Amino acid sequence: MPHGKVEHSLDSIISPEFKIFQPIKGYRVNIDTLILYDFALKYAKGDVLEIGSSTGVISILLSKSSAVRKVIGVEIDQQSHKLAIKNAEINECKNKVEFINGDINDFKKLFNPQSFDTIVTNPPFIKHGTGRLSDKHGLNIAHQDSHLTIDLIFRSARYLLRPKGFLIVLFTTHRLEELFLNKAGFSIELIRFIHRRSNKPADAFLFLAKKGGGRQIHILPPLFVHEGKGYTQEIAHIHMPQNV
Repeated sequence: MPHGKVEHSLDSIISPEFKIFQPIKGYRVNIDTLILYDFALKYAKGDVLEIGSSTGVISILLSKSSAVRKVIGVEIDQQSHKLAIKNAEINECKNKVEFINGDINDFKKLFNPQSFDTIVTNPPFIKHGTGRLSDKHGLNIAHQDSHLTIDLIFRSARYLLRPKGFLIVLFTTHRLEELFLNKAGFSIELIRFIHRRSNKPADAFLFLAKKGGGRQIHILPPLFVHEGKGYTQEIAHIHMPQNV
């Protein structure tokens, strides 16, 4: 369906009742989106910020949690931001979700210090200036870290999180070293590696970091995405419809 200059579709995510508008050509919800949501749902609490909220899927889903007071999603892309607002409306959660069209580089202008208990983000995997550019709407912002680096994530989290607040991230394994180089002020408490298949190396990982001191790092069992021609039982449990 057309929406402005970019065509969009209305798709079911998680369950038939939960529907979202998203670009037909451009950044769309994928299995990593739902893996991050499923992980964050276990730990997100209080006031939650999603950095790079795109069309709002994770923010809207997390707002359904009784442990979450409110969710604010920040998205630099105007088209995605407009769709996120529309998605909050059709899923009847505007009272617990707010979407801001802004650049998280301006985090000190956007928010007061220590405004959040949890930050959730799925930052771009590719360093700016490497990889191929795409002509599809939103893909360059989603895939290349010209606007959202792991350094920026930790800098903003130091300012925005309350003491003992959680930073929850899905990131790529080939940049694992950056996690430890930038984590000053945080303790990495949980890591879970993601393998597309059981016989393949991990290509991504989930981590939870706590602002301030905490327990030693705990490596969770690996998450396998595919088996045979479909998803593993754990991934299938997320209930990702096939049209996504």
